[in-house]
Amino acid sequence: MTDGIKRVIYISDHKDYSNQNLKDIIEASQKNNPHKNVTGCLISGNSAYLQILEGPISSVDELYSKIKKDKRHSNIKMLVEEPINSRLFSSWSMRLDPFNNLMWSEESLNKGDFSNLNSTKAINIFTRISEDGTSIF
Repeated sequence: MTDGIKRVIYISDHKDYSNQNLKDIIEASQKNNPHKNVTGCLISGNSAYLQILEGPISSVDELYSKIKKDKRHSNIKMLVEEPINSRLFSSWSMRLDPFNNLMWSEESLNKGDFSNLNSTKAINIFTRISEDGTSIF
């Protein structure tokens, strides 16, 4: 039996606002995610992260469970959990998006506040980023 693929999108509050903390998250993701066939994108806002994870169901579930226990995150809220046929970020072990280079339609997003996002808006954000096709890492 083959393991299907799924998508998880969540928001969480920052526990540490340092650039080093963000760099550590990206480096660990780029090192560990390819072995588990997990891809995704992390957006760091002013006070929160918005992240998408895509990959085999068991791998995404395992990673999301680790994130929920990670002290660098708090107030984690799942926005999307769904089976998928194809990935938005098929070639990124973890992409860090240049958040401030994007133009957002809502003032809260312009301020890096993801607290009022719903699942549709979150998917639209990551679809837009995946279509851009560039990364700062």
